[in-house]
Amino acid sequence: MSRIDRMVAAIDPVPQAAEPGEEVAALFETIVATPVKGGRRRVRRAVVIPLAAVLGAVAVVVGLAFVPADAPVGIAPNAALAFQRVGDDWVVTVKDLYADPERFTSEFKARGFDIELFTAPGSPSVAGQLAFSETAEGTTPVKEESVGCDSPGGGCTVSFRIPADFKGRMQLGFARPARAGERYEFSGRVDAAGELLHCVPFRGMTVDEVRGALAKRGGSIEEFRVGEKSEVAREVPGGWYVESAVPWAPGQVLAWAQPDPPQFTPEEKARMKKGMAGCPGSD
Repeated sequence: MSRIDRMVAAIDPVPQAAEPGEEVAALFETIVATPVKGGRRRVRRAVVIPLAAVLGAVAVVVGLAFVPADAPVGIAPNAALAFQRVGDDWVVTVKDLYADPERFTSEFKARGFDIELFTAPGSPSVAGQLAFSETAEGTTPVKEESVGCDSPGGGCTVSFRIPADFKGRMQLGFARPARAGERYEFSGRVDAAGELLHCVPFRGMTVDEVRGALAKRGGSIEEFRVGEKSEVAREVPGGWYVESAVPWAPGQVLAWAQPDPPQFTPEEKARMKKGMAGCPGSD
């Protein structure tokens, strides 16, 4: 299995998916690394961690979260967060996924919580999902449910629960729909539902064939990675073969290409077939 194949296998977002290895993380950081504003520590990943693996449970939120009449000072009708008491929990709804992290922190502080929340651009298949979670030792993890995300640049409602008596410190990061021109900081599989190459058997196709498939969906290849060191290339011959690809930005993918047809192991072929399950002509 090649290094790129190991990366693609590692980012399979099924509940039992393994964590990307150090080699994958280093490679993806090279691709999407950007400066961090204001010194805030953010953990960026190539793919959103499966919720079942991170949280263990999902709290289904029904109905519209609202700001109660007894909201504390600092919670206004145009707040970025809305709080609704449900039993022993607060259901927190992120009303504005594009708000500055400082607004979120201030509104949590007004409720007496030491919680930092940030959002970052995510590809369509992962928009609205929890991408990063860190709590102090011994604290209860957040339970989360996202509803109605449209990407790129569409509406997205994210809600999650925290215990009403939560006293610890927590950091949360959610993938949000990307605006035009934004590069993804969180991404799913390029052939996942909602992504540009969904139901396209692109691995092993020529660059020109993949470009044609993308063009039908208003997409393009932004950059290439070539050679054993995954060197950056803006262009490659159209007759080269695509070995793998990842979402890059709205309407764009990043592709690994090589002059010879890639060779796939039986396991890789099985995984590729699984990715095409339910697609026209896959039976």
